[in-house]
Amino acid sequence: MKDPVVRGHPLHAVLSDVPITATALGVAFDLLGLLTGGRDWRFAALVTLAAALLGGIAAALVGLWDYQAVPRDHPAYRTGAIHGLLNAASLVLLLVSLLLRWFAQASGTAVSATALLAIGFSLLALCGLGIAGWFGGELVFHDGWRVTPAEHDQLLEEDLRQSGEEARIQKVHQIVQEYKERQTWLP
Repeated sequence: MKDPVVRGHPLHAVLSDVPITATALGVAFDLLGLLTGGRDWRFAALVTLAAALLGGIAAALVGLWDYQAVPRDHPAYRTGAIHGLLNAASLVLLLVSLLLRWFAQASGTAVSATALLAIGFSLLALCGLGIAGWFGGELVFHDGWRVTPAEHDQLLEEDLRQSGEEARIQKVHQIVQEYKERQTWLP
């Protein structure tokens, strides 16, 4: 099966913007609803968080498809597993939040303990997506997955090892580490 990449662009990266943005907006609408007491803000949060869940499911399915291409011995495999599990947990939190909203709406009270709990779950989902996004950044910027195809670098290193040039590989890794320590705010 082919990888989920269109003209060099991984579909997972494109789709992941939807749940992150929609969840952040949903939490913001929740807070505005709490501050103003406006039902419109609560409705906007509900619709936006539902869109986040649907977008998250699409991103998760494509992400799982993309993950199947990662070799088990590549560093991106473990990072990808953590990234995926955190995102899946965040989607479950969004689902729980939406179910709690449904129960709160059925009870007819504007601000109930159930409604506040639903907002808490949305906030936890947003935090989870943020942490998962960090690991997604690790996949791209640290492990090089889907940037320059990681397969290219892996095959190159494998060829150098077979040629007995382990020292060259280590030297390049050291240069990259020194660059990161020198050029980044928090290496």
